[in-house]
Amino acid sequence: MKKSFPAIMFLVFALVGTSYLTLAAANPQAGEKLVSLDLSKASASFPVVMMAPEGATAADDFGNVLVKKGAAFQVEVSSSAKDIAALKKEIAANTLNKLKKFYVETADALLYESTLMGKSEFHFVANVKVGNSTFGAEATKGPVYTKANAELMLKCFQTLKAK
Repeated sequence: MKKSFPAIMFLVFALVGTSYLTLAAANPQAGEKLVSLDLSKASASFPVVMMAPEGATAADDFGNVLVKKGAAFQVEVSSSAKDIAALKKEIAANTLNKLKKFYVETADALLYESTLMGKSEFHFVANVKVGNSTFGAEATKGPVYTKANAELMLKCFQTLKAK
């Protein structure tokens, strides 16, 4: 294990660096046009639509629906609610990706800033009730998002409604 630690750290640094370069090239423009996206086309378990940046796609992702446009807009929508209270505790206790600040902190949504190796990144997790169902969503893990990216993803997910 001691010999593999440097290799693991190299991989982490390489991946984080790559994410920052990708983000710089794919940052969404302010005032980007939003259009209605039908999630049922990706999976019959999601008879809903949500607003997303023009050109975004919805695809089945192991039982979830991934709504994506480039590296800066990647929302994983789940057909079940997220445990916001438990996730809030988990986020606060994370010693690697350290919580810096919650910007949105409600019973149905968290939008927060964290730091990983001295670099800030933003994330969200949220629930939306549509009819008798509650859908959960969060930003895909891996890419590094700006505050504007996370705010746009949360805003779009919160437009979720029945088809």
